[in-house]
Amino acid sequence: MAKKTKKQKITADLRRQVIFSRQTSSTITPLNSDKITPTPPQYQNQSLYPYPIQEIRKDLTKTVLLCILAISFEVALYFILERNLTLPSIIK
Repeated sequence: MAKKTKKQKITADLRRQVIFSRQTSSTITPLNSDKITPTPPQYQNQSLYPYPIQEIRKDLTKTVLLCILAISFEVALYFILERNLTLPSIIK
């Protein structure tokens, strides 16, 4: 693992400060009085994934079916070419 340069360390430190300041400003709301009351944490409403789960499942199913088709085609070619098997002719 390569060592970080001084510039990378500075930018990482600045990024952490920005993230920390965003978190503190959203969780603590100052009032006109001297009291600071934290707001309750907000739960995430959106999914972490940018695509819907149904679309991912459909794509994976399609990929698995195409892989099975490709592998069975290769096995069929192996039996035809290496074993010199003759296939029944449909056209007479």
